[in-house]
Amino acid sequence: MSKTSEINWQDYEAITKYVYESLGSQYGIKVLGYGNTCKLRGKSGVLHQIDVLTEQLDGTKSMRTAIECKYCKEKANKDIVMKLSETMLDLGIEKGIIVCKSGFTKDTVLYAEHKGIKLVKLWEAGESDVDYKKEIEFGTLDIRLNITRTRANITSITFVDKTIHFDPLIGAAYLFNLRDACGREVNLKPYLLKFASEVTKRREVLKNITLDYSTDRKLFLDVENGVLAIEKFSVTGFLTIDDLSTKKYFTLTDQVWMIMEELFDKRRFSLSKSGLIWSDRENDNNI
Repeated sequence: MSKTSEINWQDYEAITKYVYESLGSQYGIKVLGYGNTCKLRGKSGVLHQIDVLTEQLDGTKSMRTAIECKYCKEKANKDIVMKLSETMLDLGIEKGIIVCKSGFTKDTVLYAEHKGIKLVKLWEAGESDVDYKKEIEFGTLDIRLNITRTRANITSITFVDKTIHFDPLIGAAYLFNLRDACGREVNLKPYLLKFASEVTKRREVLKNITLDYSTDRKLFLDVENGVLAIEKFSVTGFLTIDDLSTKKYFTLTDQVWMIMEELFDKRRFSLSKSGLIWSDRENDNNI
């Protein structure tokens, strides 16, 4: 057993309820109630609290099971079997199960078998358990990203007889500015975006395309021999379409957290914190 526990008795009841709800779903078993709110009045008039109450429909016949949870350090003794047996009799409940963290005394096993009450040990996996921190592969996550990058690459802009070249990989053209008559910087980005839109629309991959644009006012470009007055300019570039699709595979694993043994049915299950329950017998399917 683990030296320190991460759960309390209330958690233990909730886990037990989850286990039987999950294992029983394929057999038409459903949980009617659990915890402090699950109370039934017997033929004697006494109100009984049931830790977990399940029901299974067999045709028109209903079969109920009372499950008693014992989250204690000591092994459950035969008094617990006697109490559950009397409670079932008073409530008219057909089946009973006792789930205990620490197991059962020899007399408890004998008396429970005599009374037809099943015994189950459910505990947190510890260092002494073979399955302690054992990882279980329960699936593969296949991620396929279909990505296509369409990009208009601007290689040069020509102003009158002056051509300025740009590195298309870093989009340097979008940072280029002219100035107006007042000396204020004017970015050509609106025109360059129109160019990119037109080149993309044509879908002519790797073909150099040159388009002409007129400015809405006179602009100026400083050059070595003076200043150029700009009213028209040409943009040159080409289209690239790159397939950036990727495929990634991840193995999904989980770790054994709790172990469950059914004493009379000789079945053993493991439970993970994410809620997976699987049989330890190789021929059984995960549940």
